[in-house]
Amino acid sequence: MNSGEAQVREIADSYTPLVKATACRYQGRGADYEDLVQEGYLALLLLIPKCPDMKWLAHFLKNNLPGIVRDAAARMRRGRAQGDEVLLEEIEETVGTEEERYREAELREMLFRLLSPEELDLTQALIEGFTQREIAETLGISQQAVAARLRKIRDKLKEVITEI
Repeated sequence: MNSGEAQVREIADSYTPLVKATACRYQGRGADYEDLVQEGYLALLLLIPKCPDMKWLAHFLKNNLPGIVRDAAARMRRGRAQGDEVLLEEIEETVGTEEERYREAELREMLFRLLSPEELDLTQALIEGFTQREIAETLGISQQAVAARLRKIRDKLKEVITEI
């Protein structure tokens, strides 16, 4: 095992509680707990390299892992369904997911147009649940500076939102 594999394994092991808690939350929705734990570990292996900045890995995984496990449970439920029977809740999940993805893509596009890369990073950290103080410590600036930057971001977004 090379050092890269060892590092990924170490990271995956450290997120075992998140994987198990997520699997527990979605068990009984078409899949067994153990199957969902395995799906969670596979999702970790896929998500870790996709994290844009490793300092935000915990929040990145917390926000992305549940959706993948939920989708796996739905996929397993569909696999167990008999014949061509399509459950109404599966259709609702699919429609809701597509609408959410479309709205999310629109929002991301608007944010990329309006905000600088630094402002995007700050916004992402805030969305992921970091406090202003934690963001300030990470960036090496004061909490007041973070608050001022967030005010500027809010002002930019207010202008666009009021136009819509």
